[in-house]
Amino acid sequence: MQLGEKIRLLRKRAGISQKDFAEQLGITRRALVYYENGQRFPREAGLIDKIAGFFNVSSDFLTDDSESIAMTKEEIFLEEAKAEDKLRGKSEAKKFIETTKCLFAGGELSEEDKDALFEVLTEIYFDSKKKAKKYGVRKNKGSKNTPTD
Repeated sequence: MQLGEKIRLLRKRAGISQKDFAEQLGITRRALVYYENGQRFPREAGLIDKIAGFFNVSSDFLTDDSESIAMTKEEIFLEEAKAEDKLRGKSEAKKFIETTKCLFAGGELSEEDKDALFEVLTEIYFDSKKKAKKYGVRKNKGSKNTPTD
């Protein structure tokens, strides 16, 4: 896992926006976006140490590509949704997670059962998206792909 991926993941886990984190670091939001996307590497002296200190990890951990951060199932799901359908897929996946979290609100399922249920729901979600792409109606394409009964 590369530096930018680690910064993005740690920032999201901390629940801090790019704008707020950039302000904390004393850099522009655009610079942070470049770092998180792996388009640039921080060259400013001490910036890596500052980022590491913010997240309470070592600078070596951030810069060593062989070191990874274990992703939660939710994070893996969101990354898969993003990869499959770019931003729209991730947005829909977040909505899906928010609506299905209410299923667990009672706390009567074990963690193992919650994981199993989430995996099944995830599979259903991706299957539905594939079917929607295959048979769905495209906007501005007329009736060419309109399903028939």
